[in-house]
Amino acid sequence: MKAKVIVAALVVSSFWACKKEEPAPPPPPSPVKPKDFVAPSDGLLQPERAARWRQTDSLVRVLDNLFLDSLKAHPDRFSQLNSQQEAARDIAARKAGLLGWKEYLWILEEAPKNPAYAAAFQAAGLSMANPVSDKKNGHEEKNSKKH
Repeated sequence: MKAKVIVAALVVSSFWACKKEEPAPPPPPSPVKPKDFVAPSDGLLQPERAARWRQTDSLVRVLDNLFLDSLKAHPDRFSQLNSQQEAARDIAARKAGLLGWKEYLWILEEAPKNPAYAAAFQAAGLSMANPVSDKKNGHEEKNSKKH
């Protein structure tokens, strides 16, 4: 009888030991790091990028006004608000389809210097700034006065 109880206990315990536990759910995937902007290797600004810049510019203007109001209300928090503004600008640029704030600045500051981009700007309904700097104009005027 004792042997039957021991065998029964072993059989029951083996069922508990064989019971498979539910595996823990896999950890969530790590967030994908957004792509960083690199100036185009072919040196061309695509019209679609210029159009997306235009959308981004509208968002950035609204954001900048909001942050300016916050800065006026809390001038003691300048560095915190400034870093939040930079992050918000990057998010706005990405939401509009650019590769972040760096691409926005490149289109704003560098692209207009290259006359080859005129078609892309025109297709997006934008006008190019004068690619000649003031310093260069002043230098040319001095040279022309000497001759």
